[in-house]
Amino acid sequence: MEVVTYDTLKIQTRKRNLLDKLLDGSAILIDVGERCEISIESSTKRVVRQKGRMFPKKSYDDDLRYAIEPNRYVLLSLGIRITCSQVNKRESFLVKSLRLLLIFLNFVIILYVVIPGFLHIFLKETSTYGKIRVIQPILYSSMALAKYTVLVFCIERMNVCLKYVSEDWKNAVDIYTRDTMKKKAMIGRRFFIICGSLMYGSGILFRGIIPLIKGKITINENFTIRPLPCPCYFLLFDPQLSPAYEIVYFLQCLSGMVTYSITTAICGLAAFLIMHICGQLEILVTLMDKMVEKTNPPSENVHAKIALAVEHQIRVRRFLRAVEHTLQQICLIEIMGCTLMVCMLAYNIMTEWTNRNIAIVFMYSIALSSIICNIFILCYIGEQLTLQAEKVARKSCTLDWYNLPPKKLSGLVLMIAISNRPMKITAGNIVELSLQTFGNVIKTAATYCNMLRAVTT
Repeated sequence: MEVVTYDTLKIQTRKRNLLDKLLDGSAILIDVGERCEISIESSTKRVVRQKGRMFPKKSYDDDLRYAIEPNRYVLLSLGIRITCSQVNKRESFLVKSLRLLLIFLNFVIILYVVIPGFLHIFLKETSTYGKIRVIQPILYSSMALAKYTVLVFCIERMNVCLKYVSEDWKNAVDIYTRDTMKKKAMIGRRFFIICGSLMYGSGILFRGIIPLIKGKITINENFTIRPLPCPCYFLLFDPQLSPAYEIVYFLQCLSGMVTYSITTAICGLAAFLIMHICGQLEILVTLMDKMVEKTNPPSENVHAKIALAVEHQIRVRRFLRAVEHTLQQICLIEIMGCTLMVCMLAYNIMTEWTNRNIAIVFMYSIALSSIICNIFILCYIGEQLTLQAEKVARKSCTLDWYNLPPKKLSGLVLMIAISNRPMKITAGNIVELSLQTFGNVIKTAATYCNMLRAVTT
């Protein structure tokens, strides 16, 4: 553990090394003139308590449950158990076995659509147009399978992020802090509801209603085809005969519900975690303002207020690193997969519009709007994080530092330097989630769509 004193610190030569140590949690800041220290390693312990009444444990438990409960139910339906408690309660053998069985069944149900779908594309379809026309549900299920695999293997990382959230709710001691976190949690909850409504709504229409509306298709006056939600080819039986048709139809609809639950859970979890970080950055701006207030009570320790702001700032950055480490692979799959989906759905819409199939155009338009909305939500919350971090950087550079005692001004140097480091969420450390990325995704999908039309025409 390295100890760094403000009085002996040479900013020009050691600032970057110190910043790296602070962000890694391997340094302790100590002011020689005051007996007040910050341990970055024990960031859950407050140096100073804000004035205001303490809230009972049941109160913050209820608020936290309100924020995370919808997401928890969807994740439980996928066999993924998340917890916000400080102490992990061990699952019984029966509960854990049932959860693992549910995960296995979800994988089997998704593969039930993916494998027969690719067999149909490679063994049954001969034309390029026919393959492009039927590949969307297979591609979407493959993308959901990849996201679900990553999600299952990062359960521990999700629980680490949720413990950060639980500690923040527990340490909220004044009304403003609590209201700020509730406001951000409500925004994340709304994003979850919007994404879920679009996903399940378009899914029920796409896999449940449209195939029934189409009715039976007669070919050569003696061969009847009953439409299924997804194209499939089975080597051992004919899915057009009863009761195989009804079983296949039901399992394909059930597979759709699983894939839509995966997308909704990921979008809701990302919105909840990133909006919580935005709320913590907003609280950090308030701590900076209180730190340089002109009319401070004589008994209040200025250095302790600086210490509280620095500790909060470094904790938020460590939380962001944990969130990005959890979501970056999933976001990369989402961005790449949705780009291909938008491209192919747009191509099908233009083709079916030319053929005057209005019902099919409407079906594809609903699916396209739900996917575009999903990408927009991810990029929007990433943009909000960047904007809020820029507000923190501007506030650190415009603080009323002249209200502080001259001996305390050196404590602001590291805070300003850390605040000006950018904060952003990325997809696989490749693409930054922002509105600019959303525009790039749409432009890329449109370019590929035009290339596809030129090749197939």
